[in-house]
Amino acid sequence: MITVDEKLIVTKQINEVLCRYAKRNLIKEFLFSFSFPNCSKDNTKLKPKNINPLLETIYYYQGEIYPDTLEEVERYINAFLSELDENDLTALQFFTLNENYLNHIDEFENEDDSEYTKEEFEEKLGRYFAQKLYEPEENGLNEEVQELLQNQISRLVNEIDLSVLNKESISEILHVIDIMTD
Repeated sequence: MITVDEKLIVTKQINEVLCRYAKRNLIKEFLFSFSFPNCSKDNTKLKPKNINPLLETIYYYQGEIYPDTLEEVERYINAFLSELDENDLTALQFFTLNENYLNHIDEFENEDDSEYTKEEFEEKLGRYFAQKLYEPEENGLNEEVQELLQNQISRLVNEIDLSVLNKESISEILHVIDIMTD
């Protein structure tokens, strides 16, 4: 990060790099490992029996994560997040803030009715985002990351057909993951 006069400055380019890294690497890794738990990334050794039964269940629920699957999904997400180093987790947090950007602007505007100049507004909004990044537990950012990962699972399931499990199912899952993370 760039600092000027003890202010953290996140440039548009830095934000884009972090978000691209999170999407192309971390989200891709997450979706692959969720779809094929305990499998290496060697696509030639994947078999239909390697497809996560939880993914199949969510498929039959049409992408919804109901209470009977929520605990297991949360456990998997928490295990994935706990294995990330601080830099990867930060990149995922940036990606989450970027994905929820409009919601955060609405939340920020609802919290603070004051009138600002454009520069003041951008500075206050920047501080709002910085506070989320510096205190992710207290400001709900960690929960947003978990929700984002749940939504990625639902999105994946809505794009694939698991009615019959075969080698084409594996190819389809891998293809959709590539499309989602490109």
